[in-house]
Amino acid sequence: MTVNYADALNYVVTGSHAEAQAWIGHEVTTEAPFPVNEAQIAYFCALVEDADENHWDADAAGRRYGALISPPGMLMVWAFPLPWNPWGRPEHAPILALDVPLPGTTLINVSTDTRFLAPMRVGDRLTFSERVESVSAEKHTALGVGHFVTTRSACRNQEGTLVATNDNVLFRYRASDAKPPTRQAAPAAADPADAVEVLPEVRMPVTVTRCVLDAAATRDFFRGHHDQAYAREQGARDVYLNTMFLHGFVDRVGKAWAGPDAWLARRRLQMIAPVCAGDTLRTDGRVLSIDDTAQPRQATLAIDCHTEHGLAARSTLVFNLDQLPGHVTTSR
Repeated sequence: MTVNYADALNYVVTGSHAEAQAWIGHEVTTEAPFPVNEAQIAYFCALVEDADENHWDADAAGRRYGALISPPGMLMVWAFPLPWNPWGRPEHAPILALDVPLPGTTLINVSTDTRFLAPMRVGDRLTFSERVESVSAEKHTALGVGHFVTTRSACRNQEGTLVATNDNVLFRYRASDAKPPTRQAAPAAADPADAVEVLPEVRMPVTVTRCVLDAAATRDFFRGHHDQAYAREQGARDVYLNTMFLHGFVDRVGKAWAGPDAWLARRRLQMIAPVCAGDTLRTDGRVLSIDDTAQPRQATLAIDCHTEHGLAARSTLVFNLDQLPGHVTTSR
């Protein structure tokens, strides 16, 4: 088992599949390097152009939550360590799947399933516990040969309150096997005729500048997001946006419909193909259902992301419409 120190921003442990199997059930707990803070929130909201007043207006957010809150899409952001500090390298990689010894040193995130239980308020100190749930046998995909690693993390604040849980699937593969990706099979989209409401389309040009802002706003300096040559070695057309961008982007679209008094309770996201510099991102969003009998009332939205090259990501969002965490009842 070896650690790749060639690039301080690529913390990847290599080893055999047998060594990786021994990591199933392994868990680490880390503290976020900084408190939830207004500056990082502003950078992230600027990245995805999220105007939700709960992230900008201290008075409005204070009435609902007692303070400005972090966008839900920043959950993984707060866990990311600095790439360097005076005391040495971070003890753990930003994502535990990188610590798992496997042959593959190239990686791409595949899917997330996140539940949000309490707000991340400005000033909160967050702690993350992450556990390796499974490591697949060797798989042959359009990208190459590698292994899928599933991890589950739980985030708690300084009071011990469970803030969120996240199941993450990441694919580790060998760069020498990389080839231009073909589009993955995706679940069939819902028939627009079955939708309760069709959401307005949102378009966003993906520039190199936005990719640079993405790295800064999320502290994610994985080379595929800012190094053109590396991204192309992976089979991507150019540098590409990260998972946290897609989280924030689909959340922004859903929250624009649900309104500031709604609470995002769950988000499932499947990444289909990279969204690269030079692409134009556009959404296809639908309200699938509104359950007025649930307590609290719930709405389920489907938001797909497309580029000129086809489907890039597919997500399902569940909102509580009239009850914020802590059982604060609001009007809608």
